[in-house]
Amino acid sequence: GAVVSAFNYDFSNCPDLAQTIAATMAGLGIKGKLSGLKSLRIKETDRIEALKQEFLKFNIEIETGPDFIVMPSTAIKLPIKAIKTHQDHRMAMCIAPLAVFCNGIKIEQPEVVDKSYPTFWEQFHLSLNL
Repeated sequence: GAVVSAFNYDFSNCPDLAQTIAATMAGLGIKGKLSGLKSLRIKETDRIEALKQEFLKFNIEIETGPDFIVMPSTAIKLPIKAIKTHQDHRMAMCIAPLAVFCNGIKIEQPEVVDKSYPTFWEQFHLSLNL
């Protein structure tokens, strides 16, 4: 199949998907720009800033602006420190799949997912065993 080395997308109509796409890009080393993210700054936490802080723990330094994220094509590494959810269910859910690339990730406050997806961790673990 084709290999994607760069991805650019305007998420104005679906900004909540951007965190998961950013984490996928980080895991696969795909560079690109995700824009249309203004509303992510005013959610349970500033999700753009939270991603920036937590991705640094994976050796991923992203560039951010008022409504965008620029992803580098940096190789991901297992973080030494636990990943903070910033009390935001979407932060926990978007970071979790990085366990595929870095076995042993520790996520603080994993129960924050109960707000929107109480069985997330059960389903996530099942998916890893497929």
